[in-house]
Amino acid sequence: MKQMTRREAIESIKEMFETNTGQEDNVSRLIEEENDTATFMLDKRKYERGEIVEKLSEFFKDVNIVDGLCRIEGITFVFTTVKIEERRKKEDLLC
Repeated sequence: MKQMTRREAIESIKEMFETNTGQEDNVSRLIEEENDTATFMLDKRKYERGEIVEKLSEFFKDVNIVDGLCRIEGITFVFTTVKIEERRKKEDLLC
């Protein structure tokens, strides 16, 4: 299994979905990027949710993001939100 940093995963998603950091209409956007975490809003007029899931599943099937994860968030009508973020440690999850 290939090991990948969060930064490498972010760059791969930027390329895969042709994201843009601008605010132009009808484009997929990288809306937040800080400390090797990123939030992407992928325009559903360009990429159906199923297509996003399929592309990400195929890409990450043999890839481990070191200390990180890729998460697809809840459903909206216009965008699918994808995040690359730090993987929480078990002790952080315990109450």
